[in-house]
Amino acid sequence: MEKKKESTKNLETVSLESLPEDLQMIAEIFGIDIALKLSENFGGMRLYIPKHETLLRSIRNQQIKNEFNGRNQRPLARKYNLTETQVRSILQKRV
Repeated sequence: MEKKKESTKNLETVSLESLPEDLQMIAEIFGIDIALKLSENFGGMRLYIPKHETLLRSIRNQQIKNEFNGRNQRPLARKYNLTETQVRSILQKRV
């Protein structure tokens, strides 16, 4: 617990310019505290963050799979603004 208090105390002296470039970008958007917490929890790891549109597409595709009842490809295509072929393709993918 002493180590945590010690690292928290040092937060007051951290400036944006003292951070590595990648963390500076994160700190500019979310704040220095969040950037340091990310560093503390994930430092040294390679971390992939998907593009927003890719993430949303994956979520949409999973929703389509969850809502499919075996007979509702056309309504799902209309609901998600896709073609029936696209819906079939999504349903055929395992992942």
